[in-house]
Amino acid sequence: MICPNCRASLLAKERTGNVCSRCGRAYAVDPKVYGRGMNDTRIRRIAEKVTDGGRRQITVTQLWYSARTVNNSWTAVPRSGRPRWVGRTVGWILGVGLVVLGILIQDVPYAGFGWWACVGVAALVWVVAKGEPYRPQRHAGSYLSPSLSDFRAMVCARWVQAYGDLPTGIVDDQRYQEPYEPTGLRKDGEWQSEPVEVLCPDQAVRVFLSANGFPRRLNLTLAAGLAELSGTGPLVVLHDASARGLQLVADARAAETRRAVVDAGLPVRAVLDNRGSVRLYEDPPAAVLGDPSEQPDWLRKLVRSAPREADWLTKGWVSPVAAVPPALLESAVERAVREARATAGRQRRQAAEVGFMSWPQPSNTPVRDGN
Repeated sequence: MICPNCRASLLAKERTGNVCSRCGRAYAVDPKVYGRGMNDTRIRRIAEKVTDGGRRQITVTQLWYSARTVNNSWTAVPRSGRPRWVGRTVGWILGVGLVVLGILIQDVPYAGFGWWACVGVAALVWVVAKGEPYRPQRHAGSYLSPSLSDFRAMVCARWVQAYGDLPTGIVDDQRYQEPYEPTGLRKDGEWQSEPVEVLCPDQAVRVFLSANGFPRRLNLTLAAGLAELSGTGPLVVLHDASARGLQLVADARAAETRRAVVDAGLPVRAVLDNRGSVRLYEDPPAAVLGDPSEQPDWLRKLVRSAPREADWLTKGWVSPVAAVPPALLESAVERAVREARATAGRQRRQAAEVGFMSWPQPSNTPVRDGN
């Protein structure tokens, strides 16, 4: 490997204990331990790019997605063919039968011709009995390399040990805490815009938004689940491209019928044919695997309008919103917040035009008893 400090090319014996034998300085990541592509120079370069030179804060999880070297996924394969023992057993039986047959018909006229004919029939029977090569059932799956646990050990432990702190612009999403302090107030103490709630189950994304001042700058509150919602202002749902993500939007709209709900999740169409996106697998919810007549409304509509996207979701594929490039994620959230406030404004204007919020004027006509 190349020493990230003095740029010397080092053999394995020249970098014992993660210390360069040429310059005597420690380094954090050894590609022989953590895999190809995992080295200080590459990680520092990626961190500088995604943080825009430290002007943007991102989480360790987001850095992991950006620095991944392998993302393999495979589809489910049903069990097929016959086990090998079937062909072997039939072969032994046919072989023994041919030997016995040869002994029994050795004095019969034209015995050799008949025996070879039996050999041909036996070979045909063996081929049919053996069938196709056996292939065991394989479930769909995926993995990223390095794993998140290995990457966290590499960055949060080895890197801090070698350099004293995380790379510039990187925050640990498992330890980060920041109190919500409203700073976007006018001089009269009022907010410049109405509050918006952002519902996002992904902790890394919530920390990313908090670390970059979104709650203070845009008057947002962050929630991890429906139970944490306060019911104040319009709601933005930020989720993965997954069946569970779209179900979360449907649940939010069913629970929050009195306010605007904007779907700001990662769209499936953006990752369906995008080889650069992260593709993971998880067992799909039982609701999407049942009878079509019992599937949720959002899925039935998606089957009619975008069957490829519906098929992708029902097979269990997922693309995490935390893997979206941070700059793109920032702009998407800002756009969704503007849309949420605009939608809430339109709903209030429509309600005012209908007038359902005002009681009818009392009538001066006396009310008579129905009797």
